[in-house]
Amino acid sequence: MNDRLVTLLADVFGLRREEIVPHLTKDDVGSWDSLKQMDLVVSLEREFNVELEIADIITMTSVEKINRVLKAKGVTIEA
Repeated sequence: MNDRLVTLLADVFGLRREEIVPHLTKDDVGSWDSLKQMDLVVSLEREFNVELEIADIITMTSVEKINRVLKAKGVTIEA
């Protein structure tokens, strides 16, 4: 997984880097509420120079889905 993405997610949600795994979902993270979702969006847009649409934002409910959205935007995500 992209090291920049792992660092960003850990920072936004206050998690340790090793806790950021593809199957991690919004339901697994107590701090992942609507405000943190918007913090996530702004952070992703800045870090990866992308523009996220409402449909993207709604879709991003897990690390795996965030990866998919970023890939669709042309961001290279290492395996």
